[in-house]
Amino acid sequence: MTSDIRSTTQPPVMTDPNVPDWVNLSLPETWADRLCFRSVAGLLKFARLVLGKPQKVQVDSSDPLFADIPKYALQEFHNLPNGNYSSQISRGYITGFDVSMLGQIQAARRAMAQRVAHCNAVLDIGTGGGKLAAQVRAAGPRDVWGIDVSPYLLKHAAADHPGVSYLQAPAEAMPFASGRFDGIVACFLFHELPPKYAAQALAECHRVLRPGGQLLIAEPSENQLQRVRLRSLLRRSGWRHLYFKTLARFVHEPFVMAWHKTDKPALFARSGFTLLEHTDEIPVNFYALRKD
Repeated sequence: MTSDIRSTTQPPVMTDPNVPDWVNLSLPETWADRLCFRSVAGLLKFARLVLGKPQKVQVDSSDPLFADIPKYALQEFHNLPNGNYSSQISRGYITGFDVSMLGQIQAARRAMAQRVAHCNAVLDIGTGGGKLAAQVRAAGPRDVWGIDVSPYLLKHAAADHPGVSYLQAPAEAMPFASGRFDGIVACFLFHELPPKYAAQALAECHRVLRPGGQLLIAEPSENQLQRVRLRSLLRRSGWRHLYFKTLARFVHEPFVMAWHKTDKPALFARSGFTLLEHTDEIPVNFYALRKD
């Protein structure tokens, strides 16, 4: 008999939390903001940092903006100097991520947004630069929220995509009332969580969704790690496989292999979800779930 990991301890929240004025909020400068890209020496230093061993992120833990960020998130994911904790590097990541994914992520966002177009209230967890949340709002829902742990990403998201309510919060501890949303979307988030927190995040998704609500998850395809056959390179899909396999080996993703090894259907079932659809195409592994 499997254990049920649905959340039962989160205290009820009766009203929505206040949304900060991210656009006008002044964020502290970190050392990564002082990196200079206008000189050869600066570019070489940046290259050494990107190619070097990932380090722990440096932030002022006494600042309320950083006091409650989970420790697992305070590292240099994706080989980014100081991770997503600088205005300069987080801006570059928002732009560079879509470029590096060859347009595949934008296509996934559009497809996910259309699936929740009929919903009234939708939450984007791990919203990053807010692109998925913006796609959702453009599809029809008026009550759209996005959460992320990085205040720098949230500030960019609010400036680039107004009309969405952005909050700083981890997916495993959402500051919303139970049953608050009709739909939840998550794009390339769960593979960045340790297994314990991925399970907690799913439990929170179950809690804040209304009965029958949708949870849509897009994650990196584990198939891109498989060996590329020489004859497959003659096809466009073969070259794409080789590209994303190389990219996956380069970027620092400390928890991605644990996610790939997880029995996702079993995890979803334990969390109280029914798996409605699953497609796995390089580079995106997609799941459509319904709250039981």
